[in-house]
Amino acid sequence: MSSGISDPFGGIVISVFLSILLLGAMIVQLYIYFDRYPKDRVWLKVFIVVLFTLDILNSVFVIMWVYKLLIDNFGNFAAFTKSDWTVMSDSLLAGIMAGMVQGFFAWKIWILTKNYFYVGVIVICALTSSAGGIATSIGGFRIIDSADWNELRNKLDKLSLVWLAPAALGDLVITVVITISLQRAKGSIRRTNRVLNRIIRLTMQNGLLTATVALIDLILILAVESQPYYLCVAFILPKLYTNSALSSLNARQPHTHDVGDEVNSLTMPWNSSEGPPRSQGVLISVERESHEMSDLHDQKNASMTLSDN
Repeated sequence: MSSGISDPFGGIVISVFLSILLLGAMIVQLYIYFDRYPKDRVWLKVFIVVLFTLDILNSVFVIMWVYKLLIDNFGNFAAFTKSDWTVMSDSLLAGIMAGMVQGFFAWKIWILTKNYFYVGVIVICALTSSAGGIATSIGGFRIIDSADWNELRNKLDKLSLVWLAPAALGDLVITVVITISLQRAKGSIRRTNRVLNRIIRLTMQNGLLTATVALIDLILILAVESQPYYLCVAFILPKLYTNSALSSLNARQPHTHDVGDEVNSLTMPWNSSEGPPRSQGVLISVERESHEMSDLHDQKNASMTLSDN
Protein backbone atom coordinates (compact mmCIF):
# COMPACT_ATOMS: atom_id res chain seq x y z
CA MET A 1 0.00 0.00 0.00
CA SER A 2 2.74 2.44 0.92
CA SER A 3 4.51 1.80 -2.37
CA GLY A 4 1.31 2.44 -4.31
CA ILE A 5 0.79 5.74 -2.51
CA SER A 6 4.35 6.94 -2.99
CA ASP A 7 4.30 6.35 -6.76
CA PRO A 8 2.21 9.39 -7.77
CA PHE A 9 2.10 11.34 -4.53
CA GLY A 10 5.86 11.56 -4.08
CA GLY A 11 6.08 13.39 -7.40
CA ILE A 12 3.05 15.49 -6.48
CA VAL A 13 4.68 16.70 -3.26
CA ILE A 14 7.82 17.62 -5.22
CA SER A 15 5.69 19.57 -7.70
CA VAL A 16 4.09 21.44 -4.79
CA PHE A 17 7.55 22.47 -3.59
CA LEU A 18 8.45 23.60 -7.11
CA SER A 19 5.25 25.61 -7.39
CA ILE A 20 6.09 27.41 -4.15
CA LEU A 21 9.56 28.19 -5.49
CA LEU A 22 7.98 29.61 -8.63
CA LEU A 23 5.67 31.68 -6.46
CA GLY A 24 8.77 33.10 -4.80
CA ALA A 25 10.17 33.96 -8.23
CA MET A 26 6.85 35.63 -9.03
CA ILE A 27 7.10 37.77 -5.88
CA VAL A 28 10.63 38.87 -6.81
CA GLN A 29 9.50 39.76 -10.33
CA LEU A 30 6.52 41.63 -8.92
CA TYR A 31 8.82 43.76 -6.76
CA ILE A 32 11.11 44.46 -9.72
CA TYR A 33 8.13 45.43 -11.86
CA PHE A 34 6.67 47.99 -9.46
CA ASP A 35 10.13 49.34 -8.64
CA ARG A 36 11.25 49.84 -12.24
CA TYR A 37 8.03 50.76 -14.01
CA PRO A 38 5.95 53.06 -11.78
CA LYS A 39 4.63 54.93 -14.83
CA ASP A 40 2.94 51.94 -16.44
CA ARG A 41 -0.74 52.26 -17.17
CA VAL A 42 -3.16 51.67 -14.32
CA TRP A 43 -4.98 48.86 -16.10
CA LEU A 44 -1.72 46.98 -16.55
CA LYS A 45 -0.89 47.28 -12.86
CA VAL A 46 -4.39 46.04 -11.99
CA PHE A 47 -3.91 43.13 -14.39
CA ILE A 48 -0.66 42.14 -12.66
CA VAL A 49 -2.18 42.44 -9.17
CA VAL A 50 -5.19 40.29 -10.14
CA LEU A 51 -2.88 37.70 -11.69
CA PHE A 52 -0.75 37.65 -8.57
CA THR A 53 -3.83 37.32 -6.33
CA LEU A 54 -5.04 34.30 -8.31
CA ASP A 55 -1.55 32.82 -8.07
CA ILE A 56 -1.60 33.21 -4.28
CA LEU A 57 -5.06 31.61 -4.07
CA ASN A 58 -3.85 28.68 -6.14
CA SER A 59 -0.90 28.15 -3.81
CA VAL A 60 -3.10 28.41 -0.70
CA PHE A 61 -5.52 25.78 -2.01
CA VAL A 62 -2.70 23.41 -2.96
CA ILE A 63 -1.10 23.74 0.48
CA MET A 64 -4.49 23.18 2.13
CA TRP A 65 -4.90 19.93 0.19
CA VAL A 66 -1.42 18.68 1.10
CA TYR A 67 -2.05 19.54 4.75
CA LYS A 68 -5.36 17.64 4.74
CA LEU A 69 -3.75 14.67 3.06
CA LEU A 70 -0.59 14.39 5.13
CA ILE A 71 -1.64 15.82 8.51
CA ASP A 72 -5.40 15.62 8.98
CA ASN A 73 -5.60 12.20 7.28
CA PHE A 74 -2.28 10.80 8.43
CA GLY A 75 -2.48 7.02 8.21
CA ASN A 76 -5.83 7.15 6.39
CA PHE A 77 -5.03 5.50 3.07
CA ALA A 78 -8.60 6.01 1.83
CA ALA A 79 -7.97 9.77 1.66
CA PHE A 80 -5.42 9.16 -1.10
CA THR A 81 -8.01 7.54 -3.37
CA LYS A 82 -10.21 10.62 -3.79
CA SER A 83 -9.80 14.20 -4.85
CA ASP A 84 -10.80 17.33 -2.95
CA TRP A 85 -12.36 20.68 -3.82
CA THR A 86 -9.00 22.36 -3.21
CA VAL A 87 -7.45 20.20 -5.93
CA MET A 88 -10.34 20.72 -8.34
CA SER A 89 -9.96 24.48 -7.98
CA ASP A 90 -6.58 24.20 -9.72
CA SER A 91 -8.08 23.80 -13.19
CA LEU A 92 -10.45 26.71 -12.50
CA LEU A 93 -7.68 29.11 -11.50
CA ALA A 94 -5.19 27.79 -14.06
CA GLY A 95 -7.73 28.19 -16.86
CA ILE A 96 -8.51 31.77 -15.87
CA MET A 97 -4.84 32.68 -15.46
CA ALA A 98 -3.86 31.10 -18.78
CA GLY A 99 -6.66 33.00 -20.52
CA MET A 100 -5.57 36.28 -18.94
CA VAL A 101 -1.93 35.83 -19.91
CA GLN A 102 -2.74 34.76 -23.45
CA GLY A 103 -5.10 37.72 -23.78
CA PHE A 104 -2.26 39.97 -22.64
CA PHE A 105 0.04 38.56 -25.31
CA ALA A 106 -2.75 38.84 -27.89
CA TRP A 107 -2.90 42.57 -27.15
CA LYS A 108 0.88 42.77 -27.47
CA ILE A 109 0.74 40.99 -30.84
CA TRP A 110 -2.00 43.36 -32.00
CA ILE A 111 0.30 46.31 -31.22
CA LEU A 112 3.12 44.62 -33.14
CA THR A 113 1.29 43.31 -36.20
CA LYS A 114 -2.26 44.71 -36.42
CA ASN A 115 -3.12 41.26 -37.75
CA TYR A 116 -6.71 40.20 -37.06
CA PHE A 117 -6.06 36.54 -37.85
CA TYR A 118 -3.21 36.05 -35.38
CA VAL A 119 -5.01 37.90 -32.62
CA GLY A 120 -8.26 36.08 -33.36
CA VAL A 121 -6.63 32.65 -33.12
CA ILE A 122 -4.99 33.52 -29.79
CA VAL A 123 -8.17 35.02 -28.33
CA ILE A 124 -10.19 31.95 -29.34
CA CYS A 125 -7.58 29.68 -27.74
CA ALA A 126 -7.58 31.82 -24.58
CA LEU A 127 -11.37 31.85 -24.23
CA THR A 128 -11.69 28.14 -25.02
CA SER A 129 -8.96 27.23 -22.54
CA SER A 130 -10.51 29.35 -19.79
CA ALA A 131 -13.95 27.89 -20.43
CA GLY A 132 -12.52 24.36 -20.43
CA GLY A 133 -10.68 24.92 -17.15
CA ILE A 134 -13.78 26.35 -15.48
CA ALA A 135 -15.96 23.52 -16.82
CA THR A 136 -13.44 20.92 -15.60
CA SER A 137 -13.60 22.30 -12.07
CA ILE A 138 -17.39 22.55 -12.06
CA GLY A 139 -17.68 18.97 -13.33
CA GLY A 140 -15.27 17.82 -10.65
CA PHE A 141 -17.12 19.66 -7.87
CA ARG A 142 -20.33 17.80 -8.75
CA ILE A 143 -18.91 14.28 -8.39
CA ILE A 144 -16.06 14.85 -5.99
CA ASP A 145 -17.72 13.26 -2.96
CA SER A 146 -18.47 9.93 -4.63
CA ALA A 147 -15.82 9.52 -7.34
CA ASP A 148 -12.31 8.18 -6.97
CA TRP A 149 -9.41 9.29 -9.15
CA ASN A 150 -10.28 6.82 -11.91
CA GLU A 151 -13.93 7.89 -12.14
CA LEU A 152 -12.91 11.52 -12.01
CA ARG A 153 -10.53 11.05 -14.88
CA ASN A 154 -13.06 9.11 -16.99
CA LYS A 155 -15.72 11.79 -16.60
CA LEU A 156 -13.48 14.83 -17.01
CA ASP A 157 -10.98 13.76 -19.67
CA LYS A 158 -12.90 15.43 -22.52
CA LEU A 159 -13.22 18.67 -20.58
CA SER A 160 -9.51 18.51 -19.81
CA LEU A 161 -8.85 18.19 -23.54
CA VAL A 162 -10.87 21.37 -24.17
CA TRP A 163 -8.90 23.09 -21.42
CA LEU A 164 -5.28 22.09 -22.15
CA ALA A 165 -5.12 21.59 -25.92
CA PRO A 166 -6.14 25.19 -26.80
CA ALA A 167 -3.80 26.48 -24.08
CA ALA A 168 -0.83 24.70 -25.68
CA LEU A 169 -1.85 25.81 -29.18
CA GLY A 170 -2.23 29.42 -28.08
CA ASP A 171 1.20 29.39 -26.46
CA LEU A 172 2.81 28.05 -29.63
CA VAL A 173 1.09 30.65 -31.83
CA ILE A 174 2.18 33.44 -29.46
CA THR A 175 5.77 32.21 -29.50
CA VAL A 176 5.98 31.94 -33.28
CA VAL A 177 4.26 35.26 -34.07
CA ILE A 178 6.23 37.36 -31.57
CA THR A 179 9.52 35.75 -32.56
CA ILE A 180 8.98 36.37 -36.28
CA SER A 181 7.71 39.92 -35.72
CA LEU A 182 10.68 40.94 -33.58
CA GLN A 183 13.15 39.25 -35.92
CA ARG A 184 11.79 41.45 -38.71
CA ALA A 185 12.19 44.52 -36.48
CA LYS A 186 15.95 44.13 -36.29
CA GLY A 187 18.09 46.75 -37.96
CA SER A 188 21.68 47.92 -37.95
CA ILE A 189 21.74 49.30 -34.39
CA ARG A 190 23.42 46.75 -32.15
CA ARG A 191 21.95 47.94 -28.88
CA THR A 192 18.44 47.82 -30.30
CA ASN A 193 19.07 44.32 -31.59
CA ARG A 194 20.29 43.21 -28.16
CA VAL A 195 17.03 44.35 -26.60
CA LEU A 196 15.04 42.53 -29.28
CA ASN A 197 17.14 39.39 -28.88
CA ARG A 198 16.49 39.37 -25.14
CA ILE A 199 12.74 39.67 -25.66
CA ILE A 200 12.82 36.94 -28.31
CA ARG A 201 14.71 34.56 -26.01
CA LEU A 202 12.27 35.13 -23.16
CA THR A 203 9.29 34.67 -25.46
CA MET A 204 10.59 31.40 -26.86
CA GLN A 205 11.60 30.03 -23.46
CA ASN A 206 8.33 30.91 -21.75
CA GLY A 207 6.03 30.04 -24.63
CA LEU A 208 7.60 26.67 -25.36
CA LEU A 209 7.78 25.84 -21.66
CA THR A 210 4.10 26.53 -20.94
CA ALA A 211 3.03 24.71 -24.11
CA THR A 212 5.16 21.67 -23.23
CA VAL A 213 3.90 21.49 -19.65
CA ALA A 214 0.29 21.83 -20.80
CA LEU A 215 0.76 18.97 -23.28
CA ILE A 216 2.44 16.76 -20.65
CA ASP A 217 -0.45 17.48 -18.29
CA LEU A 218 -2.96 16.49 -20.97
CA ILE A 219 -1.07 13.31 -21.91
CA LEU A 220 -0.93 12.18 -18.28
CA ILE A 221 -4.66 12.79 -17.86
CA LEU A 222 -5.54 10.79 -20.96
CA ALA A 223 -2.95 8.01 -20.60
CA VAL A 224 -2.99 7.19 -16.87
CA GLU A 225 -6.34 6.05 -15.51
CA SER A 226 -5.94 4.92 -11.92
CA GLN A 227 -3.64 7.52 -10.34
CA PRO A 228 -3.41 11.34 -10.58
CA TYR A 229 0.05 11.54 -12.11
CA TYR A 230 -1.05 14.66 -13.99
CA LEU A 231 -0.92 16.60 -10.71
CA CYS A 232 2.87 16.29 -10.87
CA VAL A 233 2.80 19.06 -13.49
CA ALA A 234 -0.66 20.60 -13.01
CA PHE A 235 0.37 22.61 -9.94
CA ILE A 236 3.34 24.11 -11.81
CA LEU A 237 1.43 25.30 -14.89
CA PRO A 238 -0.30 28.39 -13.37
CA LYS A 239 3.02 29.61 -11.99
CA LEU A 240 4.65 29.37 -15.40
CA TYR A 241 1.95 31.57 -16.92
CA THR A 242 2.25 34.30 -14.31
CA ASN A 243 6.04 34.28 -14.46
CA SER A 244 5.98 34.45 -18.26
CA ALA A 245 3.81 37.58 -18.20
CA LEU A 246 5.97 39.35 -15.63
CA SER A 247 9.28 38.32 -17.19
CA SER A 248 8.03 39.78 -20.47
CA LEU A 249 7.25 43.07 -18.75
CA ASN A 250 10.53 43.15 -16.86
CA ALA A 251 12.53 42.51 -20.04
CA ARG A 252 12.13 46.19 -20.86
CA GLN A 253 14.70 48.80 -19.98
CA PRO A 254 13.77 51.08 -17.06
CA HIS A 255 12.03 54.32 -18.03
CA THR A 256 14.99 56.33 -19.30
CA HIS A 257 15.55 58.03 -22.63
CA ASP A 258 17.46 55.39 -24.52
CA VAL A 259 17.36 53.34 -27.65
CA GLY A 260 16.06 50.42 -25.64
CA ASP A 261 13.05 52.49 -24.62
CA GLU A 262 12.31 53.27 -28.23
CA VAL A 263 12.17 49.54 -28.82
CA ASN A 264 10.07 49.16 -25.69
CA SER A 265 7.62 51.75 -26.94
CA LEU A 266 7.29 49.64 -30.06
CA THR A 267 7.07 46.19 -28.54
CA MET A 268 5.47 47.03 -25.20
CA PRO A 269 3.78 50.48 -25.30
CA TRP A 270 2.30 50.50 -21.81
CA ASN A 271 3.84 53.57 -20.27
CA SER A 272 1.01 55.81 -19.08
CA SER A 273 2.69 58.86 -20.63
CA GLU A 274 2.79 57.25 -24.05
CA GLY A 275 -0.13 57.29 -26.39
CA PRO A 276 -1.05 54.59 -28.88
CA PRO A 277 1.30 53.99 -31.77
CA ARG A 278 0.77 56.44 -34.62
CA SER A 279 1.57 54.06 -37.41
CA GLN A 280 1.70 50.39 -38.16
CA GLY A 281 4.81 48.41 -38.82
CA VAL A 282 8.18 48.61 -37.19
CA LEU A 283 9.57 52.04 -36.36
CA ILE A 284 12.79 52.33 -34.41
CA SER A 285 13.97 55.79 -33.38
CA VAL A 286 17.64 56.56 -33.77
CA GLU A 287 17.44 60.00 -32.23
CA ARG A 288 20.24 59.36 -29.78
CA GLU A 289 22.54 58.04 -32.47
CA SER A 290 21.76 61.08 -34.64
CA HIS A 291 22.68 63.43 -31.82
CA GLU A 292 25.90 61.53 -31.19
CA MET A 293 26.87 61.62 -34.86
CA SER A 294 26.06 65.34 -35.00
CA ASP A 295 28.21 66.01 -31.93
CA LEU A 296 31.06 64.03 -33.45
CA HIS A 297 30.77 66.01 -36.69
CA ASP A 298 30.86 69.31 -34.76
CA GLN A 299 33.94 68.18 -32.86
CA LYS A 300 35.74 67.34 -36.10
CA ASN A 301 34.89 70.76 -37.59
CA ALA A 302 36.13 72.50 -34.45
CA SER A 303 39.43 70.62 -34.50
CA MET A 304 39.93 71.45 -38.18
CA THR A 305 39.30 75.13 -37.49
CA LEU A 306 41.89 75.18 -34.68
CA SER A 307 44.47 73.47 -36.86
CA ASP A 308 43.90 76.03 -39.64
CA ASN A 309 44.44 78.87 -37.18
